[in-house]
Amino acid sequence: MADTEELPRAGWRVYFDDLSRALGTTQATVEIEAPDLGAQVQAEGLVLSGISYDDRDDVLVVGVSPGGPTESLEHFVSSPQKIWVESSESVLPSTIEIQDAEGQVTLVRLQAAPALPAQ
Repeated sequence: MADTEELPRAGWRVYFDDLSRALGTTQATVEIEAPDLGAQVQAEGLVLSGISYDDRDDVLVVGVSPGGPTESLEHFVSSPQKIWVESSESVLPSTIEIQDAEGQVTLVRLQAAPALPAQ
Protein backbone atom coordinates (compact mmCIF):
# COMPACT_ATOMS: atom_id res chain seq x y z
CA MET A 1 0.00 0.00 0.00
CA ALA A 2 1.40 3.38 -0.98
CA ASP A 3 1.58 6.31 1.43
CA THR A 4 1.26 9.94 0.35
CA GLU A 5 2.97 12.71 2.25
CA GLU A 6 3.24 16.45 1.74
CA LEU A 7 6.82 17.68 1.51
CA PRO A 8 7.63 20.75 3.61
CA ARG A 9 8.68 23.69 1.42
CA ALA A 10 11.97 24.11 3.31
CA GLY A 11 13.07 20.65 2.13
CA TRP A 12 12.08 20.80 -1.56
CA ARG A 13 15.50 21.70 -2.95
CA VAL A 14 17.39 19.02 -1.00
CA TYR A 15 14.72 16.36 -1.65
CA PHE A 16 14.78 16.83 -5.43
CA ASP A 17 18.58 17.12 -5.58
CA ASP A 18 18.86 13.79 -3.72
CA LEU A 19 16.14 12.21 -5.88
CA SER A 20 17.84 13.30 -9.10
CA ARG A 21 21.12 11.71 -7.98
CA ALA A 22 19.32 8.40 -7.25
CA LEU A 23 17.32 8.20 -10.48
CA GLY A 24 19.19 5.68 -12.58
CA THR A 25 17.03 4.87 -15.60
CA THR A 26 13.52 5.89 -14.69
CA GLN A 27 10.60 6.41 -17.02
CA ALA A 28 8.25 9.30 -16.40
CA THR A 29 4.83 10.42 -17.53
CA VAL A 30 4.03 14.10 -16.99
CA GLU A 31 0.35 15.04 -16.79
CA ILE A 32 -1.16 18.48 -16.34
CA GLU A 33 -4.58 18.94 -14.74
CA ALA A 34 -5.89 22.47 -15.11
CA PRO A 35 -9.35 23.63 -14.01
CA ASP A 36 -10.06 25.15 -17.44
CA LEU A 37 -8.47 22.42 -19.63
CA GLY A 38 -8.92 19.14 -17.78
CA ALA A 39 -6.18 16.50 -17.83
CA GLN A 40 -3.52 16.67 -20.56
CA VAL A 41 -0.54 14.31 -21.00
CA GLN A 42 2.57 16.36 -21.76
CA ALA A 43 5.10 13.51 -21.90
CA GLU A 44 4.65 9.76 -21.67
CA GLY A 45 7.20 7.00 -21.10
CA LEU A 46 10.23 9.28 -21.44
CA VAL A 47 13.43 8.98 -19.43
CA LEU A 48 13.44 11.26 -16.39
CA SER A 49 16.70 13.20 -16.46
CA GLY A 50 16.07 15.12 -13.24
CA ILE A 51 13.80 17.21 -11.07
CA SER A 52 15.01 20.35 -9.34
CA TYR A 53 13.56 23.19 -7.32
CA ASP A 54 15.03 26.67 -7.66
CA ASP A 55 14.01 28.57 -4.53
CA ARG A 56 15.39 31.85 -5.85
CA ASP A 57 13.05 31.88 -8.87
CA ASP A 58 10.38 29.72 -7.12
CA VAL A 59 10.18 27.21 -9.97
CA LEU A 60 10.22 23.42 -10.11
CA VAL A 61 11.79 21.95 -13.26
CA VAL A 62 11.04 18.42 -14.50
CA GLY A 63 13.50 17.26 -17.16
CA VAL A 64 12.67 14.35 -19.47
CA SER A 65 14.46 12.93 -22.48
CA PRO A 66 13.01 11.01 -25.42
CA GLY A 67 16.26 9.19 -26.07
CA GLY A 68 19.63 10.63 -26.92
CA PRO A 69 21.70 12.55 -24.36
CA THR A 70 21.43 15.79 -26.34
CA GLU A 71 17.62 15.69 -26.55
CA SER A 72 15.84 17.08 -23.54
CA LEU A 73 12.45 18.53 -22.67
CA GLU A 74 11.70 20.56 -19.58
CA HIS A 75 8.42 21.20 -17.84
CA PHE A 76 8.33 24.22 -15.52
CA VAL A 77 5.97 24.68 -12.57
CA SER A 78 6.08 28.34 -11.50
CA SER A 79 5.20 29.24 -7.93
CA PRO A 80 4.54 25.74 -6.63
CA GLN A 81 2.38 25.87 -3.50
CA LYS A 82 2.23 22.24 -2.36
CA ILE A 83 4.06 19.06 -3.30
CA TRP A 84 2.92 15.57 -2.38
CA VAL A 85 4.94 12.41 -2.86
CA GLU A 86 3.41 8.94 -3.09
CA SER A 87 5.91 6.39 -1.92
CA SER A 88 6.39 3.03 -3.52
CA GLU A 89 8.25 -0.14 -2.63
CA SER A 90 11.40 1.10 -4.39
CA VAL A 91 13.68 3.99 -3.45
CA LEU A 92 11.89 6.26 -5.92
CA PRO A 93 8.40 7.62 -5.33
CA SER A 94 5.67 6.34 -7.67
CA THR A 95 4.00 9.75 -8.10
CA ILE A 96 4.90 13.37 -7.43
CA GLU A 97 2.02 15.84 -7.40
CA ILE A 98 2.72 19.57 -7.62
CA GLN A 99 0.05 22.24 -7.20
CA ASP A 100 0.80 25.76 -8.40
CA ALA A 101 -0.65 29.12 -7.33
CA GLU A 102 -3.41 28.99 -9.98
CA GLY A 103 -4.68 25.57 -8.94
CA GLN A 104 -3.04 23.68 -11.80
CA VAL A 105 -1.72 20.27 -10.81
CA THR A 106 1.26 18.55 -12.41
CA LEU A 107 1.51 14.79 -11.89
CA VAL A 108 4.84 13.07 -12.50
CA ARG A 109 4.39 9.30 -12.52
CA LEU A 110 7.62 7.32 -12.18
CA GLN A 111 8.50 3.73 -12.91
CA ALA A 112 11.74 1.84 -13.42
CA ALA A 113 12.63 1.35 -17.06
CA PRO A 114 11.92 -2.18 -18.30
CA ALA A 115 14.87 -4.55 -18.16
CA LEU A 116 16.56 -5.47 -21.40
CA PRO A 117 15.76 -8.97 -22.64
CA ALA A 118 18.41 -11.61 -21.90
CA GLN A 119 20.37 -12.81 -24.91
